[in-house]
Amino acid sequence: MINRIRYIWQILILCSLLVIAGILLLPYMAPELSLTIYFISLLSVATINVIAFLVMTLGMQKNDREGMVILFGGVGLKFLLYLLYILVFWLVTKNLSKPFIITFFALYLVFTFLLAGNLLKGLKNK
Repeated sequence: MINRIRYIWQILILCSLLVIAGILLLPYMAPELSLTIYFISLLSVATINVIAFLVMTLGMQKNDREGMVILFGGVGLKFLLYLLYILVFWLVTKNLSKPFIITFFALYLVFTFLLAGNLLKGLKNK
């Protein structure tokens, strides 16, 4: 339970830092990308990672065989949710610009490294 709360706090702190960085740097680095699209992407990536982390921690609490199935299910769920987000975004905007794709993958990598680090800590402690 403590690991879940700690992870959510880490996500909130990381999101606030990325919001500040986006407000300061986005108009200069990618003027074609609006702040609302950036904030929507940031919120959706953070939400997907929290959902994936909660599913994966459930898998870490189970025994070996069931736990691994749930852990892989969390990875698959994360992949499908990202795919769904990209599909919905494309259907709504009808345009996936280069700055959006770069921003999305940068956010994806940052949050994935945070998720992997927390999962490795949890598996080490188990």
